[in-house]
Amino acid sequence: MKTLFPLLFLLNMVAFSQEPSLSKTNKLSLALKVGTTGISPEFSYKLKNKINLRASISLFDYKRNDIISFDQGKDIEEGKVQYDAKLKLGNVGVLVDYFPFRKLLALNLGVFYNMNAADVSLLPKSNLKFNDRIFTPEETGTLGLKVNYQKIAPYAGISLGNPNNGNFRVLFDFGFLYTGSPLITMQGSGSIEPTAEQAPQLQTNLKPLYLYPVIKLGFSYRILK
Repeated sequence: MKTLFPLLFLLNMVAFSQEPSLSKTNKLSLALKVGTTGISPEFSYKLKNKINLRASISLFDYKRNDIISFDQGKDIEEGKVQYDAKLKLGNVGVLVDYFPFRKLLALNLGVFYNMNAADVSLLPKSNLKFNDRIFTPEETGTLGLKVNYQKIAPYAGISLGNPNNGNFRVLFDFGFLYTGSPLITMQGSGSIEPTAEQAPQLQTNLKPLYLYPVIKLGFSYRILK
């Protein structure tokens, strides 16, 4: 978060350092987008003919819990395991949009404070069979897994549509957040507790997943001419 505030200050200094005559032509628009980062309200401010400054917030929460049933053989009851899953997508940041041809296509660079995270827990609801042994739910124990990412995430991408070129525009974004590799933590109890020791290996296996794809579609409305 400490890295984000100096960047915001620098971009504000750039905006207010423009010549006075520019204030008459500056434009401000409000956009609403939906995509892989969740629901994203955005503000876009025109600095120059080819440059926009954009502030973006994305939020999405998903929770689900259910019971998985599976066959364990003829001599034992059906196996049941309850899972609780939570997914949180959230980021806030600033971008600079550069329009080489002033109208449709823009190159985007920015930085975000990244709050993406996931949490999954498993709880047995029946006797379970492992290697011809029967374990009660208390003996089996529980297993929890958490996924987090680095907080400061640079962004690079392209976008179609200039929100400050007309009253109403359809917009499309495509790019990548550099979130770093997933950070994995696991906790377990009972006979399943040793499985939690596999967290470092799982984190190593997921190391190539350091880019988060960003795809957004939405529309904008110019609120200041």
